[in-house]
Amino acid sequence: MKQLLILITAFSWALCVSAQEKGKVKTVEATYLYEIPSNVSYAQACQIALAKAQNAAIEEAFGSINSSNNIVVINNDNSDSKTSFHSETSNQVKGVWLGDISEPKYERVLYEGRDLLKVSVKGKARELVAAGVEFEALPLRRHPEKGDAADTFKSGDDFYLYFKSPTDGYLTVFMYNILDNEVLYLLPYQSSGQGSFPITHDKEYYLFSEAKATPEGGAVDELAITCAEGRNEEYNDIYVIFSPNSYAKTSAKVGQQKLTDELIIPSSLSYKDFNSWLTKYQQKDEQMQVKRIPIRIENN
Repeated sequence: MKQLLILITAFSWALCVSAQEKGKVKTVEATYLYEIPSNVSYAQACQIALAKAQNAAIEEAFGSINSSNNIVVINNDNSDSKTSFHSETSNQVKGVWLGDISEPKYERVLYEGRDLLKVSVKGKARELVAAGVEFEALPLRRHPEKGDAADTFKSGDDFYLYFKSPTDGYLTVFMYNILDNEVLYLLPYQSSGQGSFPITHDKEYYLFSEAKATPEGGAVDELAITCAEGRNEEYNDIYVIFSPNSYAKTSAKVGQQKLTDELIIPSSLSYKDFNSWLTKYQQKDEQMQVKRIPIRIENN
């Protein structure tokens, strides 16, 4: 039996805005109520609900894009031909979260047997008026291979990052430790002295791997990801920040800490300072793209 799939994509704009508003940065806020599923921890619920609250605030200000994918499937069985039609829709907010004005507020509410989490956010957002650079970024577990992409890690696992961009540019990578409210510098490498990591278009990078390092990248930091003692799990965010324009990361507030000759804790800063830097830079550089990748770390 042969199958022929024909993809027909149609886009409809959920909201029209005046020409004067296009590209403007606005202060946005929203409160989102999220029902915590029984199989989701409170820490993970906070991570999920925060993203939903930010999207709700952006959608209120700038609207959303409804994308409709229509799939025609033609089944050829001997001389018989049957055609079926499927339609899938998705929704994408028509803006980008630049940063917080005030820290998100979380309130857990038990109501009629339901476990609810109320999240309130207030921040800066910018309307998307043009598609940004569509880069690819994948966390890799234990091996620097694209097939080992993962969002769940065991404490002690080696951590790598796959990255590829269609354009030249500059890259920085951070990890936000949600429970400790601190942000670790991952890229550029600790000894590089550079403000960002230069990227060549269409080149595949396996970052934090000495075996696959490129000479221009400098001395490589190889990373092992850990979960703090006394915790069963942690939920962290990997921030992958790319721009075709040159930029520099903000200064660290806490320098790297050497535990042994081979073990070093990367330099860091508070989430508040990181958020302030990122918000300012995104307002200056509309081509800057930020991908926030949530990961889970399990204690063995």
